[in-house]
Amino acid sequence: MKKIGITGVMGAGKSSVIEMLKNAGYHVLDCDRINDELLMKGHAGYQALIAEFKDTICDAQGDVDRMKMSVLMFQEAGNKEKIEAILHPLIQARLQQELEQLQQETLVFVEVPLLYEVGWESCFDEVWVVAANEELLLKRLQQHRHVAKAEAKARLRKQLPQAVKVEKADRVLWNNGDKEELQSNIYAILKEAEGF
Repeated sequence: MKKIGITGVMGAGKSSVIEMLKNAGYHVLDCDRINDELLMKGHAGYQALIAEFKDTICDAQGDVDRMKMSVLMFQEAGNKEKIEAILHPLIQARLQQELEQLQQETLVFVEVPLLYEVGWESCFDEVWVVAANEELLLKRLQQHRHVAKAEAKARLRKQLPQAVKVEKADRVLWNNGDKEELQSNIYAILKEAEGF
């Protein structure tokens, strides 16, 4: 089984790529989904965070409050590292369990939005970066996420620059055209990846 990590900056079109891969019959695992499950009441991530931060990250119902957690991460030096040290190994362990159930597959994809930022390159046989030119990224963030241009630029600046991700990638899926063009790019790369 070949494990392929998929990443890219916001607005590049990772969700379109993933939808096309799923439609083509491939399994795509999602680290954000795993993270969400781990943060649910009673799950390992929830229990570990409560043990570390008590109820400072909970809402009135006792659920993890994402906004409070986000504030906490940047409020005090070391909190971000503490939270990542708790959650990342749990995400990787769950990912490993899910991958073991797919051993019969030739190719399995894993979406990791901040793959390079968290240093997970070595977890995969290949990393594919979904990319688009900057004007298009900004336009998509404005249209689909309803954020102003200045805010879109600020959000992109918080991530590792796209140029760095493209340089590090094993393969780059440029998404500057329509869905048909993207699909033909995906099929061309799949042929190479599967060794046809």
